[in-house]
Amino acid sequence: MFRLKKNKNIICTLRDREMNSVPSPYKYSLNIMCQLIQSDQTFYESSWFEQSTRPIMYDSGILYFDNHRKCYSIYGSKGQPSATRLSDTNNSKKVKDVISYSSPTFKMECTCKLHPCTCLSKFIMYITEDNWLIQRNPYSGVIYKQVYVKRTDRNFKFQYCDWNVYAEQFVLTTKLSPDDKEMFPQSDVVVNVAVFTVFPFEFKALLEIKRSVFGKACKHVNVADQLLILGMGYDRVHIYSFDELMAKNTVTPYKLGDSYNLGYVGMHPTGLPLNCNLRFPPPLLFSVQSFGQTVDFGGFPYHCMYPSPNNHLSFIINQLQADGSSRKCYIESNIWNDEPNIVYFHPDNSNRIISREAQIVRCFQIVDSPSQVKVKEIFSMGFRTVNSCSTPEFSSFGRRIARIENLNLYTEKCIMAVDYDDEIDLIGILGTCSNDPLSLGFIKLFDNLTGKEVKCVNLNRRLCETNYYQLHVDLDVLIIIEKNERNQFNAFLYKLTSVGNVLKE
Repeated sequence: MFRLKKNKNIICTLRDREMNSVPSPYKYSLNIMCQLIQSDQTFYESSWFEQSTRPIMYDSGILYFDNHRKCYSIYGSKGQPSATRLSDTNNSKKVKDVISYSSPTFKMECTCKLHPCTCLSKFIMYITEDNWLIQRNPYSGVIYKQVYVKRTDRNFKFQYCDWNVYAEQFVLTTKLSPDDKEMFPQSDVVVNVAVFTVFPFEFKALLEIKRSVFGKACKHVNVADQLLILGMGYDRVHIYSFDELMAKNTVTPYKLGDSYNLGYVGMHPTGLPLNCNLRFPPPLLFSVQSFGQTVDFGGFPYHCMYPSPNNHLSFIINQLQADGSSRKCYIESNIWNDEPNIVYFHPDNSNRIISREAQIVRCFQIVDSPSQVKVKEIFSMGFRTVNSCSTPEFSSFGRRIARIENLNLYTEKCIMAVDYDDEIDLIGILGTCSNDPLSLGFIKLFDNLTGKEVKCVNLNRRLCETNYYQLHVDLDVLIIIEKNERNQFNAFLYKLTSVGNVLKE
């Protein structure tokens, strides 16, 4: 009997696509891209360079310059980035902080015919100097939303913008208030936090984090991954559930454009109402003692990782149990953690940890057992040279000669930056060789599962140990962002090219 083919539920289709259980043309194209990168007939060549006196940012195929007023799409014509300048360039629209969103299924520049463009596949959101929150298209500069976020009854400005849950909810926070009682006797409020949803773009709450509620030692506040993270004193960190915080305190619902006692929500000059009054803190999830008050979360079961307050070269991995207990293990590093992302959870959610050291990058696997939790090194990557084992030397009297080795050779910084591309499943490492007097830079690409080197890119450019570098691996493109000692910024772009194309030219 003939039967009609039953259409699969769209949710199941998206789930299978996310789990890589069904083939697709895009995955087939990624496999071809991986083979091209690993081929001996291809290499990366320098294709573009740009300088700036202001910070340069890269996100999802776009390089941002001039305080986000100018951007370059790396998918330009003839292999060169295409530039776009936004319309408002006056000082009142100075960008304070910015976040970006990119759809996982639509990565190229929008080509829709609507004017103004309403495509939300890619957008940026930023706070301006004159208290406006703006959502706009990074390519065309078309503004989707404008919200006035200043409170009329308080003299403050929102300074920072960050994701709480990516593509779902973001928060705005003000600058930290000082806690010196003699100079600022009324400084009970540490920061103001405004909460917005993305789809749809809507105002949710404005609240104050107070020392009278969370403790007099509260100095720092951060909201991320549905957690409220408070820095207490000098090295103590308290973790709360942000959702439970909102649920335990009264929130008067307001939407953008609604009227309240001072005016209209999100409109000039009234801005946002204080619709969440915190009186009771939620239960403390856990507390850790961390150097620099930095904490990283990841792994399964849930782990938190932080530098030891007593030894800055030691990182503690703490497995959190449902009954409130914890189990710990340690990772030792040879770099002072004055730089971000020295030790962090692998972004592919594989229950692994990446440790960036002076000359190698080590990959650890979290091993969970009923009795303890431990980490096991599975492979290492980098530019470290292998030292040959020399035979011992003896004097004429038969005593063994002990030679003093140059320890600086082993502590010299060779790894400048590390990045991971989840689409081609490769890890990129930017660095130099320790025995190279010219300090010429290399980018090495390694297989994410085995740590095997698949490509080495000679940059023919000197890298300085005192400069700060960022590396971005994006399919067939390598982007390097450099900040030198004079606070000048450089962006370098390298593209994958075949030997045949070079011979034709």
